[in-house]
Amino acid sequence: MRKLSVIILFNFICAGFLAAQTATDSLAIVSIKWDQEKIRRGVVWKSAQTMLYGSPQSINIIEIKPTKRNRLAIGYCVDTLITTSALCSQANAIAGVNASFFDMQNGGSVDYMKVDGNVIHEGRPNSGLVSDRANAAIIINNKNVEIVKQHQDSLWWFHELYGDNIMVIGPMLIDNSKPDFFPETSFNTTRHPRTAAAIRNNGIILLVTIDGRHEAKADGMSISELAYFLKILGAKQAANFDGGGSTTMFIKNKGLNGVVNYPSDNRKFDHEGERKVANVVYLK
Repeated sequence: MRKLSVIILFNFICAGFLAAQTATDSLAIVSIKWDQEKIRRGVVWKSAQTMLYGSPQSINIIEIKPTKRNRLAIGYCVDTLITTSALCSQANAIAGVNASFFDMQNGGSVDYMKVDGNVIHEGRPNSGLVSDRANAAIIINNKNVEIVKQHQDSLWWFHELYGDNIMVIGPMLIDNSKPDFFPETSFNTTRHPRTAAAIRNNGIILLVTIDGRHEAKADGMSISELAYFLKILGAKQAANFDGGGSTTMFIKNKGLNGVVNYPSDNRKFDHEGERKVANVVYLK
């Protein structure tokens, strides 16, 4: 009986601690004072330097209401690497972020990608392990955008997806308004710069960058922290993109050469630390 009482008390204390932590973090998220700027009709840029999860955070969000004019697209290079700002500029993009994983030695993407109906990269078979990062995809058909989680048992599950523009990303962060399961890996639990995309219930698309690796300026987030942040912002579906030194947000005629966040590849808190990447998701 005593043992049972101790267990109940322990669970009660833990539940209370987690509830308090959740309430505190939720309040911090909904209380963020955003700087906002309208980029064009249906497109708003929001940024903030704030404290969240007990650490400094530098956050940028592009909110997009999908219309015939406001459409996402995939930009890429086949066998080389180019900065996010250069790829977006070449596409005459209004805004964009770095996207999926790539070959840092040889250039080009490593995960499945289809653009305008043409398969650009066949991708890698999913390992079938729960820790596999590439367990989601963003699908773009004109103004319709979906973020889906792997649901087939096939190692080549992404070949079953339908759409003119498809990019495998991951890990999945939010599925049907619920945070996904995240294994205890260093990639997931360590705070890093992060890039992500999310879709709210009302169809609004979010392109998000979380800066990191800048002491006292931007700590970054773990995968679970990023998922919770997006859930509080109303995400129904959300997935992680490549992060770390790749995390970059571009907005035409803003920042330095369009870079508005603080990329970390030069270890300085400025707009000059872009890493060359192989692909981007951009707003036409």
